[in-house]
Amino acid sequence: MTTNTKPSWWSSDYWETPPNLLAELEKEFGKFDLDPCCRPETAKAAFFYTESDDGLAREWSGKVFLNPPYSRPGPWLEKAIQQVRAGNASLVVALIPACTDTQWFHRFVKGRAEIRFIEGHIRFHGWTGTPIGSPRQPNLLAIYKPNGRI
Repeated sequence: MTTNTKPSWWSSDYWETPPNLLAELEKEFGKFDLDPCCRPETAKAAFFYTESDDGLAREWSGKVFLNPPYSRPGPWLEKAIQQVRAGNASLVVALIPACTDTQWFHRFVKGRAEIRFIEGHIRFHGWTGTPIGSPRQPNLLAIYKPNGRI
C-alpha cells in the first residue's frame, strides 16, 4: 500500500525512471537483463540488485539499464566501463544528470560513451509510483558498448 506521505528515506537518489522512457529504450535495445541499482518496486529488468545487494560489488551481465544515485553517479559509471571492458555486460544504458562540468562526467562519460541529450525534463516517478516534479538539471543517456569508445 502506498501513501502520499513522503517516507523518511526518500531522496532524489530513489527517483524512478518513467515507464515511457524505458519503453522507448526497449524498442531500440530490447529488454534489459539487469538493473544493478534499484528498489524492488522500481526494477527495470527481471534481474536486479538493491542497495543491500550492493550492485557495485557484483558482476553485471547482459544488457544493463542503470539509473544511478544522482548524488554519486561516478562509481556506477566507472563500474559500467569495467563491466563492458571485461565482457560481462554487452551494453550499459545509463540515465544520468547532464552535469557536463563535473569531474565524473569528464572521467567516465566524455569520450567513453555515446552521449544522447534528452530534450526537456524527465518526469520521474516518486514513492507512490506516480510522476513527481522534474529535476533541476537536464538528463542524458550515456551508452556503453564493447565497440564503443570505452
